[in-house]
Amino acid sequence: MRTRAYTRVPLVLVLLTAATLAVGVTSASPANQTINLCATTGTVTLPGNLVVDIWGFVPKGVAANCSDVAGTATIPGPVLTVDQGDVVTLNVTNALPPGHTISVEAPGLSFDPGPTDAAVGSTVTRTFTAGAPGSYLYESVGGGERQTAMGLYGALIVRSATAGQAYGTAASAYDVEARLLLSAIDPAFNADPDGFDMRGYRATYWLINGKAHPDTDVIHAAPGQRVLLRYLNAGHDNTTMVLLGMDERVIARDAQVLGNPFDAHAETIPAGATEDTVATVPPGTSGLTHGFPLYNRQLQLGNGSPPSPGGMLTFIQSP
Repeated sequence: MRTRAYTRVPLVLVLLTAATLAVGVTSASPANQTINLCATTGTVTLPGNLVVDIWGFVPKGVAANCSDVAGTATIPGPVLTVDQGDVVTLNVTNALPPGHTISVEAPGLSFDPGPTDAAVGSTVTRTFTAGAPGSYLYESVGGGERQTAMGLYGALIVRSATAGQAYGTAASAYDVEARLLLSAIDPAFNADPDGFDMRGYRATYWLINGKAHPDTDVIHAAPGQRVLLRYLNAGHDNTTMVLLGMDERVIARDAQVLGNPFDAHAETIPAGATEDTVATVPPGTSGLTHGFPLYNRQLQLGNGSPPSPGGMLTFIQSP
């Protein structure tokens, strides 16, 4: 297992409504946004009907505790979307089991000065300005890598001021957008997150947006459309993703736009990193039954132990 090295970097988040898991905030000018989240426990059902305990983020109301959460914890956490220039206040309440202080970060983004952690039963408040567009991870790194491995992570998107361009450049123009948050689960760790020896961590489920094939969501795009693929690696291993049948143009890494975008057949996204690419669906591909496979090149394509076919695999499909 590749151990992730964490640097304390403030988390950047965006407004969510209490009833949704993904919110796109669209505004003609910068706005003030407030979000209330709860870090709490939950479960996820993996292929083969295996129910696994998780920790995750969930939207909540204004109560001092997490009695007013909107739904249950999920992996990944809510997709958080904000417009460039927005000023955001984040309140995160800790409802994890006793002894687990949360410490939330988002590499590449900066909070205003202030407290960073919250003990169980407490709330931490952070404020930031969404200065630069891009794809970011948010996660809690309290307890080292354990909280992230349990599911306390999600995608944060800062939209550029230019509609239809991820970074306000012609090379970042797109017609269809897809987020691919990459992660993994070792059920033995999830069953005993406090006592488990992380040196023995061996993932047996490989996920895209919290799902393993055949449960992963297909990306729908018509011939000629440009597909923006936002890769975010919340796992503990470097992950190489391959898209068969078309090239991807790499336009940004870690929310930093590249001055010279380039085409690639496969790209490795380091643990904790993000990468944005644009792929154009070839003409004459409508109705193909197989679509264009998008998968893990390390062949982490199994579910469970012994593995059945599945894992980190999805498809781009033309209607």
